Amino acid sequence: MINKSKYKSVILFFANKVRNDTLGKVKMMKLLYFLDFDFFEKTGKSVTEDRYIRLPLGPVPEKAEEIITEMESEGSIKIEKVKMSNHMSDKQLITPLKPIILKHFSNEELEMLETIAQKWERFSGKEMTDASHGEAPWIATKPSCVIDYNLAYYRNKYNEMKEM
Repeated sequence: MINKSKYKSVILFFANKVRNDTLGKVKMMKLLYFLDFDFFEKTGKSVTEDRYIRLPLGPVPEKAEEIITEMESEGSIKIEKVKMSNHMSDKQLITPLKPIILKHFSNEELEMLETIAQKWERFSGKEMTDASHGEAPWIATKPSCVIDYNLAYYRNKYNEMKEM
């Protein structure tokens, strides 16, 4: 069962740490994916306990949209549509309105949250989508189906991925 308070803390963590105007909803979904699948690969469990669905833009956590909407209505985050140049669709920029709540995380989870935030901070949601499409969990799952966490073991070994 998903711990909503912990899930919201994960979103607040990324919203507070990734502060370079690259954190839209697509990127948030990918941060959650890499957090959960990297942590599962390392420990055998996920941080959010959410299920991921193989959708056209990559792995998408099943409950994230609902939780993000709830957080926006509670005043924890702000979602702002930002016009993108050229032919790109608008970005839904996520801005934190509350500080990070750390009490929900183990030291190992905090370490992984920091690692994911630092590793992916400079990348766009599109670049992260492309990266997720190259991984075994995405490749081995049929469209619109739930991605099996055990497919994380068929990626490059944790922390051995080549830096992009």
